[in-house]
Amino acid sequence: MKHLFFVFAPFRVFCIASLLCLFFIDTAQAQKFTGKLIVGLNGSQVDGDGMSGYHRPGLLLGAGVYFPISEQWTLGPEFCYSMKGSQTSSQQLEAGYDRIIYKLNYIDMPVVATCRIRPGFAAHGGFQVSYLVNAQIDAGFNSTGFADANYLFNKLDYQIFCGLEYRVFGQVWLAGRVCYSVVSTNAVGLTNPNYGLVGTQTRGGFYNNLLQFSLRFRLFGGDKDTEQPESK
Repeated sequence: MKHLFFVFAPFRVFCIASLLCLFFIDTAQAQKFTGKLIVGLNGSQVDGDGMSGYHRPGLLLGAGVYFPISEQWTLGPEFCYSMKGSQTSSQQLEAGYDRIIYKLNYIDMPVVATCRIRPGFAAHGGFQVSYLVNAQIDAGFNSTGFADANYLFNKLDYQIFCGLEYRVFGQVWLAGRVCYSVVSTNAVGLTNPNYGLVGTQTRGGFYNNLLQFSLRFRLFGGDKDTEQPESK
């Protein structure tokens, strides 16, 4: 039962975020929401582990629901499975750095505010809570490959983000987003036995740093050209 409590915790947070969005949106407009399917890639690194560069690729899958609050603005929650982490680059290995790979799998729950700059082009930003599903590390000296690293990270990560969206054609949008942790995700700080194996200790913790690129497919609602509610 305790295991099920933590498994469904992200879903409860997502539902609460959705209800908060609905609370601040006019009831008549809330019925004209837009739904999108999200498919993309993360380029990620963990600031504080001594390895620079977005060398860890990861899959991004999810969906979002967006509610109009004015002619230019929409607000809504997203729910995504997001693969993050970091790894030593080939250049760093050649320079004598140890090989370290962090595999971090999260459930991301952003609340996104989007501003339409012009038809087919928009900017967005917001705040997200991320739930750590699983963490693994391969530090090179482990002959069995990846080992459990959940004890190194907090279960919840809090990030801010901003980005741009461009309508490629029809119902398909291309989006780019930058995300960054506002507090350390490192559960044990400077006492982390793996902290500082590569490079120097500079931040006093681990911070997820992401470049996200995704295609967003409009499933229902909105207007194909403006992404605003269809007029009656």
